[in-house]
Amino acid sequence: MEKRFEEAAYRRMLKAMELSTGRRFTEPELDLITRGANELDIVNSGLEETMVAAYHEILETRRRYPEIQNLRTAAFFNAIEKVARTYMELGIFP
Repeated sequence: MEKRFEEAAYRRMLKAMELSTGRRFTEPELDLITRGANELDIVNSGLEETMVAAYHEILETRRRYPEIQNLRTAAFFNAIEKVARTYMELGIFP
């Protein structure tokens, strides 16, 4: 539903551009410009956002602890820290 709304909004903007410039877009150009995000685009966008956030978290851990020498070790540290925190919250760990 949102995809159709976005496509219609883009088409309205392009029609306004056509009116102001006098140049008409071809149907293939309109289709290319107004194509909304499909399911794969949305999934990839969410995955990219997750990966960027995780990278920044790992980088921050490496900066916070000088004894951690590389990003791989910082990633392991973060993972173990998250497991330990979850265990504490669940009462599994004393």
